[in-house]
Amino acid sequence: MDQPPSYQPEFVPMKGNKYMRLEDTHGAPKFQHTVVLGQPQPVVPQPRDHIIWSLCSLVYCNPFCLGMLAVYFSIKSRDRMMVGDLEGARKLGKTARCFNTLTLTLAILGLLFLFITCGIIIYQLAH
Repeated sequence: MDQPPSYQPEFVPMKGNKYMRLEDTHGAPKFQHTVVLGQPQPVVPQPRDHIIWSLCSLVYCNPFCLGMLAVYFSIKSRDRMMVGDLEGARKLGKTARCFNTLTLTLAILGLLFLFITCGIIIYQLAH
């Protein structure tokens, strides 16, 4: 079996200070401690991908296949976030949010138009 090479102390880099043993006035040994404080890291909010909203837009109201586009951009946003491209994920998430908003607006306007039209037809049939 091969023996690992022996390292001489002058070739092994040593970092930090050696601990010095200090004597207390009562004769008990006392050690010197070092505390290292790190810089606080800024909290960067994770970009939102709106995947749940996109799936609801796809399943429940999907005029002009806009819900499908919202799901596509949500998945792309999530992929970019996993890779680490937060700015790209933020842009794609914003695009998904725009498609979701447009889908929801068109669905609400469509339902409103349907209810008003049905109300007018029922009113005219009754009179």
